[in-house]
Amino acid sequence: MNKQERIHFILALLEQKETIKVSDILEVLKIDRTTVYRDFKELERQNEIQEVWKWIYKKKLNPLNYLQTPFFQRAKKWYNFGFLANYKPNETFFFTPNQQKILENSISNIDIHTNFYLNNKRLLEITLIDLSFASSYLEWNTYDYLDTEILIKYHEIAKQKSQDDTQMILNHKKCIEYMVFYKKELLFSKQTFFEIHTLLWDWLLPKENLWIIRNKIVEIWASSYSPLDNKFQLEEQFEIFLHKLNQIKNPFEQSLFILVFIPYFQVFLDINKRTSRMSANLPLLKNNLPLISLLAVEKRTYINAILSVYELGDVSLMRDLFVENYLLNMKRYI
Repeated sequence: MNKQERIHFILALLEQKETIKVSDILEVLKIDRTTVYRDFKELERQNEIQEVWKWIYKKKLNPLNYLQTPFFQRAKKWYNFGFLANYKPNETFFFTPNQQKILENSISNIDIHTNFYLNNKRLLEITLIDLSFASSYLEWNTYDYLDTEILIKYHEIAKQKSQDDTQMILNHKKCIEYMVFYKKELLFSKQTFFEIHTLLWDWLLPKENLWIIRNKIVEIWASSYSPLDNKFQLEEQFEIFLHKLNQIKNPFEQSLFILVFIPYFQVFLDINKRTSRMSANLPLLKNNLPLISLLAVEKRTYINAILSVYELGDVSLMRDLFVENYLLNMKRYI
């Protein structure tokens, strides 16, 4: 049986069963175990299947089809420990091989030994405006791009805007500046994520919830997903995340890893998605690469990407969103 026939057999078996194991294939096909491992990994790279536990797979749902069902009709989804456990740094990749090549080619003309932002004040100003506007827009902030530009460049508050909306923009600006100027000192550590979160939280919510991992239950609006409600398990998962993040060699993979898992954990009582979007730029900064602003992302597109992570453990929408927007960034910033 050749490779295509084996892959067809695996997919046909998944049509009959909810999950299959490598051993299920070995029982029927008398072939080398390593060959079957490669077939499963190939199907995983093609987004046909996903691993739910060690060498146990299920067929991947189309996330957009899945999300057409109203959230209150979707089955309850609980925190999946296997989602993080099955990720092996530098062996597991959220980006497809083709996407990895596209991202690498996009930076081929950049001198990564130069300080990309501190040597170009105009570029830094544009980036501050782009990131502050885009991230705040995804939080339903009422500032438009021009309002944001005037606030950041001239410190003029837009008329008929709430104090919270103004503060949200200014917090993003302060957070980005902090990362740009202190990128060498900032480690991929609990302290760094707490610092970024605190900068984004400033004046918006009570201070007693700063510098701590969430110790209360949170509900995800318009989703069937329930995050961990045990603080000690959450702390343990966050430590595992940090350990794996520090092992990942590719800065783009690190960036997407942050975008996916910080919201999935719901580490903090609030402002998790903002923390993920800002901190996802730290691996890029540390490698003197242009940042990702998500400037062209519509709210529904981002929400779908987040919900597919929450409820399906599916990163395909988020990674496609990342690649598309990073290429747009390159045209704008280079």
